[in-house]
Amino acid sequence: MIKKLRKNFILIALGVVAAVILAIVVGIDVANYVNMTQNADEIIAGLETGDALLPPDVFGQGEFVIGGEMQGVPKGLPREIAFSARYFIVDADEDGNVLRSDLGRIAYVQSGDLDAFVAQADSDSGFVRDYRYKRTATDKGYTYIFLDCEKEIEACRDFILSSAIVTVVGLLVIAVLIVLLSKQALRPVEESYQKQKRFITDAGHELKTPLTVISANAELLELEVGENEWIDSIKGQVKKLGKLTKDLVFLSRMDEGSDHFPTAEFSLTNALEDVVDGLKEAALVADRSFSLRTEDIRVTANEEMIRRAIGLILDNAVKYAESETIEISLRKEGRYAVIEERNAASLEKGEHSELFERFYRPDTSRTAATGGHGIGLSVVRSIAEAHKGSATCVSDGETVTFRLAFPL
Repeated sequence: MIKKLRKNFILIALGVVAAVILAIVVGIDVANYVNMTQNADEIIAGLETGDALLPPDVFGQGEFVIGGEMQGVPKGLPREIAFSARYFIVDADEDGNVLRSDLGRIAYVQSGDLDAFVAQADSDSGFVRDYRYKRTATDKGYTYIFLDCEKEIEACRDFILSSAIVTVVGLLVIAVLIVLLSKQALRPVEESYQKQKRFITDAGHELKTPLTVISANAELLELEVGENEWIDSIKGQVKKLGKLTKDLVFLSRMDEGSDHFPTAEFSLTNALEDVVDGLKEAALVADRSFSLRTEDIRVTANEEMIRRAIGLILDNAVKYAESETIEISLRKEGRYAVIEERNAASLEKGEHSELFERFYRPDTSRTAATGGHGIGLSVVRSIAEAHKGSATCVSDGETVTFRLAFPL
């Protein structure tokens, strides 16, 4: 129980921290990329501005074509950006044929590459290789401004890689810290849980003696005064209390782990048939009958515990089924042996895992009348989980199906 709680705590804590860190890192990476793109667009916007231009001779042969007219380098750009920006401009017709170009501010692009650049620039803006571009419609076709963003893109990639490495390392460190500190964080819960288990076990042992005495006195009293309803009531309540105590002690021991019981190979088919035969009389008294379909299946498990789980499921059906026939089947499903018990019952459609909670009673008046304590199905689930199996209950609104699965 505590191990499972600690495992869940570690997974949840690590999941939350990882989600927050990843959201922050991804947000920073996206913001960095968007900022790079916006800066490139601002430079391109400055390059295509046709007013307040510096004379071309400031930069040597820096003239380029915008809208079919020769213009200089825009004055609106910061001076260092105007000097450092690497770009080229292409005029093309509507079919993508290059009309004119200015390659004076770029060294890596040749005139033979321009057709490929224009062909890939099929939207108003975007990236072609490591170049950010903007396309502007003209009376002859389009003007393309390509800005070299190689350094910025490389810096963005390096930042993403670095942030990914830092994130992974940080998560590993956080995971180690959570694992080391989780035991200390859950220590008060573990101590409380151990005290609770110890109390249940001690109380169970302490109750055995007075229950035995009461039962013996009831037997002696019956011999002296004969049978009567009061003595029968005493004996019945002692029996119920004894069974409840036994189930509570069993659950407490099961919570300590699943390695405290012996296992052996046996016929699950024979065990199921024996349990069904043993409950036929009780079913007859309750106007119920069993319909059994089985396959020849053998499993390696604790036979006594498996028989107990099956018995509790079928006893629950005998008490609460709303149909005369209780259908039981045993079959193989992959690596599991599956026992299903099906009967009519008024349960809301869906899965009902709450039925396996301790002391859960969906209908207090009815369970009180049948003598239930709401702990039998908890025992079933504990036995199934101790064998690395499962116990589930599903309703379609009219029929309820209890399912036990055990590894083969």
